[in-house]
Amino acid sequence: MSENEKRKNKFRKSKKWKTFREEIRKTQKIDPVTGSKLTRRATVHHLDLNIDNYEKVSMERQVMLNPETHSVLHYFYGNERNTYNWRDRIDAIVKLCELMDGFNKDMSK
Repeated sequence: MSENEKRKNKFRKSKKWKTFREEIRKTQKIDPVTGSKLTRRATVHHLDLNIDNYEKVSMERQVMLNPETHSVLHYFYGNERNTYNWRDRIDAIVKLCELMDGFNKDMSK
């Protein structure tokens, strides 16, 4: 286990983290990406990935996400090989959804 992982694990056991996690869980009810209700399996996601800022907790630095959203977000951004082109990947999703709209426009009636 890397030193960074050890630091993260130690902080995740702290009262400060547990208190904040409960506060954000009570405050935020909706997954901001999907618009769906947060499930019991929702996790707190750090927007600032700098390990030196890991212990800075605030509603501006963290967000609750359902597990699927969290995985997709890390795939597009937290993954070193994909970080450089996340905008292109999101654009591709938009284009596919637009194509789906075109094919399925009559289904909404």
